[in-house]
Amino acid sequence: MRTLLLSLILACAATPAWCWQDLGRVSAGGGAKEVPVNRLISRLSITCEVRPVIINTVVMREGGRKTPFTVGKRLAVGEEFILHLGGKHQVTGFRLSDDLKGQYQLKVE
Repeated sequence: MRTLLLSLILACAATPAWCWQDLGRVSAGGGAKEVPVNRLISRLSITCEVRPVIINTVVMREGGRKTPFTVGKRLAVGEEFILHLGGKHQVTGFRLSDDLKGQYQLKVE
């Protein structure tokens, strides 16, 4: 059992894509989106899936503390943007400001 657990940990470290946790798909446009997270993370992945999107800002919430990140990036279908949060944070949620009418997938690590 110990060997299996160690193998999984090493595989996760060697292949980061296995470690990403899916937060769901978001439709751009309209008002800002609140996305619950409630876990210890260091990065946010935003991948455009349907029609282009613009990600204006991402606000990281850690309880009552808010840390804004200005992104200002247009993503084409299939394009991924990874936001590095500057270390591990116990994130309770994200507030995303976006534009256009596409859809994007959110994952955290």
